[in-house]
Amino acid sequence: MDLTKGLARVSLAAAEVAALRTAGALIEDPRRERPRYFDGRFLAARDLIRDQQYILTREADLGQAAGSGVAAGLDVDAGGAGDRLAVSAGHGVTPAGELVLLPRDVELRLADVRRAEQLSARFGLGRIAHPPLRNRTGLFVLALRPVEFTAGPIGAYPTSITGKRTVEDGDIIEATAIVLVPWDDDGAADALQARRGRAAAAIFAAGGAGALSSNVLPLAMVALQNNVVAWVDVPMVRRELGADRADLPGLGHAPRALRLAHLLQHQAHLADVLQVGGRAFAAREQFPALPPAGPLPPGIIDTRDFTQRYFPPEMAVDFSIIPEDELPALVEEALTLPPIDLEADADTLEATAVLILAPVPRNEWRVVSGRLATRTRALRPAAVNLVATRKPLEILQKLRIPRVVIAPEPADPSTAEWARLAALPGLWFARRRNLAYRDELAGEAVRLASLEIRSDVVVNRLQAIGLDTSLNRVLERATPLAASEASALLASPRFADSPALTAAALSELSKAETVDRAAVLRVAADLSAPGVGDGLVKLETARVDTVPSKTALREIADGGDWRGADTAAAAATKAELAPLANKVLRPQVVRTVAAPGATPVPRGTAAAAAGSAPVPSAEVPPAAAPAGKAAGAKG
Repeated sequence: MDLTKGLARVSLAAAEVAALRTAGALIEDPRRERPRYFDGRFLAARDLIRDQQYILTREADLGQAAGSGVAAGLDVDAGGAGDRLAVSAGHGVTPAGELVLLPRDVELRLADVRRAEQLSARFGLGRIAHPPLRNRTGLFVLALRPVEFTAGPIGAYPTSITGKRTVEDGDIIEATAIVLVPWDDDGAADALQARRGRAAAAIFAAGGAGALSSNVLPLAMVALQNNVVAWVDVPMVRRELGADRADLPGLGHAPRALRLAHLLQHQAHLADVLQVGGRAFAAREQFPALPPAGPLPPGIIDTRDFTQRYFPPEMAVDFSIIPEDELPALVEEALTLPPIDLEADADTLEATAVLILAPVPRNEWRVVSGRLATRTRALRPAAVNLVATRKPLEILQKLRIPRVVIAPEPADPSTAEWARLAALPGLWFARRRNLAYRDELAGEAVRLASLEIRSDVVVNRLQAIGLDTSLNRVLERATPLAASEASALLASPRFADSPALTAAALSELSKAETVDRAAVLRVAADLSAPGVGDGLVKLETARVDTVPSKTALREIADGGDWRGADTAAAAATKAELAPLANKVLRPQVVRTVAAPGATPVPRGTAAAAAGSAPVPSAEVPPAAAPAGKAAGAKG
């Protein structure tokens, strides 16, 4: 293999080159010319320089193939003083394919205006070469620029007989310069926060990020007020390596990384706005454009009449609930849609729909759903003089006149639950697609448990562990729908495998004043919360050859303090677990009775509870009877 040619590069003869040039089928790249060495050629400095330029050009081409952005580090943060910025060590690639590197953390003093302005003017990074000012104010992009300079002077021999020896720098040193690029926003004199929103709209909604030079790597946008940092917005211009490559070719309005950066930038901007405080505000007062999904400030919904003034009144806004672990998936789906232009015309806004989401923990989902009459509630706009913006014909036809707001009944449990959800601090919004479908259904879904589940599994299992009386007391007070929900709850795998949790569920159901569906759902949410019941399971599994005694289970079901035992067992050590289990569950040694020839069923499973349940050897705690003797006792 000839390493000077490579495997796929073909060397053309002079005649073939002439023919291809004539046909226009030979495309030459003047950047990739390099010297051809042969014996007898006079070697000059320009030849070696052309070699270096060729290699640098090839490296830049390879760098562009992987995309531009930050590869690692290069985090920007406001320093201790108001006129300083700290940049951490790291490296990245500029859009031109050049590598920039900071080998150590750097603290930049912005008060040194002359040096920063000289760099900007020399490299041509701004449209206007600003003079060095001591009171610089406005928006700037903190960026890294690859530079090089010469050093290491050495003696140079004359190139002619009459020439003299000179001194030249013998080394070329590559370095990285930190520069401040003035952001061109027409020199607006508005407040810096307002200019921040317009800059975000220009970058994420109008594609204005390309205004920066391809020779710099942007790290953050900085707002300066007389050389003092007002705010630092990193997601505005910082992109990770390869983020400029679209993840869905031909689909979507922008690469996913750019859409995600818009969401992160909006979160940071909203947090800064809320930190300043003040009255409630409309979105267009701070953000000319919103990402297709993002967090909301608290208190945007007026729970007295369920109106909102955050989004423009022309937009259709609905309020709904969602399991909190499904929120990231919905946000990811919404990010495929374009940003929300809040400064668009009325017709465009009327064609835009937004869904406000209240995240609900998974264990509380059925409880919250049971309190609501519907899963979605429409929110009315709270804007004044909305009718005055309509055309006379529209008003006469009563097409878009806002309906009269009817004060909700305070005693309505569904309205009260909507009001509680609207007051939650972690509301999100997501842009909705305009699809021709309806999700309203007539009637209500009712979950029913089959007779086989209730009689063959739940009743038989609870009778085997001595809790049939407690179950009957609960079912006598339960409504038919609540009885089916309770049967489904006790037949679920987690409760079927744990007699102690079953007793705890019966204890909570017996304490309810009215055993209706809502009460059963509350108990299910309580016992399904993270960490609840784990201590009881640890007590049951402290010894694999024992099960809780019927007496202990009945005491728990009759109102025993199972929560205290659950908390204590969850924090107990292995040495403390056995004495605590003897005190709370008073376990007894068992042996599994199976039919001749049948496969033994593991203890604690639902199949074991329904079929060959463990038979206790004696209703005696292990402390009173040794394990070896109890195992051999008569069943």
